[in-house]
Amino acid sequence: MELYFGDTYWDKTVSKEDDIKFEKIKKNEKTEILIVGGGMSGTLAAYILSNRNHKVIIVEKDQVAKGSSTANTGLLQFCSDIMLSDLIEQIGEKKAVLFYEMCLKSMDDLTAINDKLAYQTDYRSKSSIYYSSNIGDKNKLEKEYKTLKKYNFPVEYISNDELIKDYNLDKAFAIKTFRDADVNPYKFIKALTRENKKNGVKYFENTQVNLDSMASNQIYTKEGYKIEFKNIILATGYTNIYPIIKDKAQINRTYAISSKPFKKLPWKEDVMFWETKNPYLYFRTTTDKRIIAGGLDEEINKLEKNIEDLKEKTEKIAKEINDLFDGLNLEVENRWNALFGISTDNLPFIGADPIHKNKYYLLGYEGNGTCYSMAGSRIIADLIENKKNPYSHIVRLDR
Repeated sequence: MELYFGDTYWDKTVSKEDDIKFEKIKKNEKTEILIVGGGMSGTLAAYILSNRNHKVIIVEKDQVAKGSSTANTGLLQFCSDIMLSDLIEQIGEKKAVLFYEMCLKSMDDLTAINDKLAYQTDYRSKSSIYYSSNIGDKNKLEKEYKTLKKYNFPVEYISNDELIKDYNLDKAFAIKTFRDADVNPYKFIKALTRENKKNGVKYFENTQVNLDSMASNQIYTKEGYKIEFKNIILATGYTNIYPIIKDKAQINRTYAISSKPFKKLPWKEDVMFWETKNPYLYFRTTTDKRIIAGGLDEEINKLEKNIEDLKEKTEKIAKEINDLFDGLNLEVENRWNALFGISTDNLPFIGADPIHKNKYYLLGYEGNGTCYSMAGSRIIADLIENKKNPYSHIVRLDR
């Protein structure tokens, strides 16, 4: 299943000489933990597990980091696509606050992990500006500010005057959250992969397993090689909607751009931006002063491959940003569209299969995929080690 189409940006930031590749599987293998999928989720899970001294194999049907991660816009935030105030109404106060605490802890974990990596990932700790798209959204954003403040999340009130003065943004109201980050997801996965190799993780690219052949402790590749395992983690992203989540999930389409570099950006502080309307516009900068942006999500589960239609959609994103900032003149250099998964209750799918207890799912559905992958890696590691995890019941598949 193709996950993106167009001219992506992140894969162009790593030279062929600096890239890292692996052979496909050529014989039967045996391991403690088999991870299916070499994207952000599988890579983070391998990092956590190998650092806890588990023996891990990753199999990737294509190349590591070449799936959804290439199309990822690299905004890392603890706030979810569903506001905390709305999530409280949906699943109750205790669970909702715990979920947001899980995300904030995951952001701190991502930052701490990045600080230990030997290779450059363009990871930068950031703040986010969440602004009301129109005057009608001011009240619900003010409610969200009060809710986040009540539960001691790192948030600040930004008035219209401050928005204009500091960010050149004329919107009625915004909140500013802290301890977020942005990253080059392609470089981040590659840097983690190098660390995983040092920790003994074995990788096989261009190796597709036959999920229908899965038994309690073994699975076969497309070519017929057998991999034996004690535990298996399915970190396959949006390539497969498994039967256990088929009534709770769907695949949608989104669009993204990267701009030509700017000499100077029109806001005082290098923050990330997103807004209250749905679908929402979101954007950030890169280390070389490009703007990466996304939006115009659609309930369509196939890629847009008509170049003119792709250009029309992505130029709308550019126009929205240009309309926000006088004299910006954003010019698109790269444009693409991608598929992504959402869930009916706005939460990811993480945890053990209800029947096969040694089969785990790490599916970071919804907008905070990298944050959820980080949280899920720790949740699954705890479950494998029979340790109590305070968040596992919120995201389990049979919730």
